[in-house]
Amino acid sequence: MARAHDELDEKILDAALQRILQVGIRRSSLDDIARRSGINRVTIYRRFSGKENLIETVLHREIRRILAEATAIAATTSGVEAQIEETVLYVLHLTRTHPLVTQMLAVSPEEALEFYTVRGEELVSQGISYIVGVLEGAQEKGVVGRYDPRPVAELVARFAHSLMLTPTAGADFGDEETARAFVRTAVVPLMLHGIGPSGAGRNPAPRETVAATRAEGL
Repeated sequence: MARAHDELDEKILDAALQRILQVGIRRSSLDDIARRSGINRVTIYRRFSGKENLIETVLHREIRRILAEATAIAATTSGVEAQIEETVLYVLHLTRTHPLVTQMLAVSPEEALEFYTVRGEELVSQGISYIVGVLEGAQEKGVVGRYDPRPVAELVARFAHSLMLTPTAGADFGDEETARAFVRTAVVPLMLHGIGPSGAGRNPAPRETVAATRAEGL
């Protein structure tokens, strides 16, 4: 289990993130991060075992922040369909606009592409795990159908990752109405009922159960 980050860790991670956004990953040295954070290089190395692990920790922290914000959106949105719609739209929006995507592409486009391709497995895996957990919780509440959530979670996570790498093709996800219509017609039914006849037709969530839990988060 990963150790909890204290205030000093957070200061180092903040400095690393800012340096990455400024010059990219390759040009961000531990010396640079030490100067920016005001913490000596030896301390940074002891806490994060070098630059590679520090960069991975920065990425994981940003993903956790996004998922925590998505959870907060679900908790404050009424109705399971609206919860799915709003949280998916939020995540898809950030895959296109988060500084770790836009700023890295601006300062070092080749490095950014390599980074998100090589790190793609980690990104998608975290997304899958999160979505599986959300869907299993929703199934326990009876607000979505009883189906295997793993294929659905993988499709949605891979879709978000693909949108990050190729933002313009087919539907224009930069247009809010287009993005919302796509999510509402394609993603919401998928997450409510699963994949194919075996998912869509088996044990759907009763309408009265959905209505009774409109005020609850997924």
